[in-house]
Amino acid sequence: MKNKLVLLIGGALSILFLQSCEKTDGALYSGPSDKISFFSTTTGLTMKDGELSIPVGRTSANGDLSVPVVLSAAGAGYTNVFKLAGPVSFASGESKAYAKVSYGDLSGIDPSSLSITAATGADVNVGLAFPFSLSIGDADISPTNKKKIDVLASNALEFEAPVATTMDSWWMEDVINVQIQKAKGARVFKVVNPYGFRSYAFMIKSDGTTVVCPNQIVANSTANGNITMSNVTGKLANGKVTLTVGGFTVSAGSYGSGQEIITIPAQLLN
Repeated sequence: MKNKLVLLIGGALSILFLQSCEKTDGALYSGPSDKISFFSTTTGLTMKDGELSIPVGRTSANGDLSVPVVLSAAGAGYTNVFKLAGPVSFASGESKAYAKVSYGDLSGIDPSSLSITAATGADVNVGLAFPFSLSIGDADISPTNKKKIDVLASNALEFEAPVATTMDSWWMEDVINVQIQKAKGARVFKVVNPYGFRSYAFMIKSDGTTVVCPNQIVANSTANGNITMSNVTGKLANGKVTLTVGGFTVSAGSYGSGQEIITIPAQLLN
C-alpha cells in the first residue's frame, strides 16, 4: 500500500511538472510585476534598417510598465553612434518587450573586426562588427539577474561603383591601373582584382591615418596554390595608402615582402 501511495504521489507531481513546462508563454518567472531581465547575457545581431531589437522579459504581464536601460561600449565614440530609442516599454498583457537601439553613420568609429570572405568570381564579401552592452539597474532587475547583455552588431557592407586609380605594386613590379570601391557609410575600400585572381579590402581607422588590412588571399600560383597577403601594416598620407606587406605567403613559405601603394581618389576620402 505504501509503495502504491508513493507511485500515485510521484505520478501526480510528474503531471504538474509537465503542465508547468508546457506554459512557455507569459511571464519570464514569478515575482514582483515591475522587475525585468534579459533572456541571455550575449547575442549577435545583424544590422539592418538603422535599428536593433534586444528582447527583455518581465516578472508579470499585469499593467503597463516602462523601465530604463543603459547602453555602454568600450569603443571610442560608440555611444555617439549607437543610442537607445527610449526605455523598455511593456503594454498590459505583455511579458516580453524590446530594447530598441538605433545607429547612425558608422564611419566615425572603429569596428572590432573586418571580415573578408570570397564571393562570386573575383569579388569578396566584407563586413564589420561593433560590440556594445546594455544594462538594467539594480532596482529593476528580477531574480534571474541577467542584468547585462553584450551585443555584437554586424553588417555586410555595400560598395559604391568602382573608380579608376593607380597602384605602385611591389608584387607586380610596376605602377598599374586599378579600380577601387568605397563602402557605403564606412571608410572601407576594395581594390578590384589587381593581381588577376581576387579583390582585397582594407579599412582606414577613425584617426584618419591608420590602415587595417587583415590577412587575405589575393593571388594564386599553379605550383604553390593560394597566395596570402599577410602581416600587413598600413597608413594613409597625402592621399595614398601604403600597405607594408610582411609576406606574400604560400603553404611552402613566402615570395617575400614589399609595399603596395594605392592612390585614393579625393572624392572617396570626403
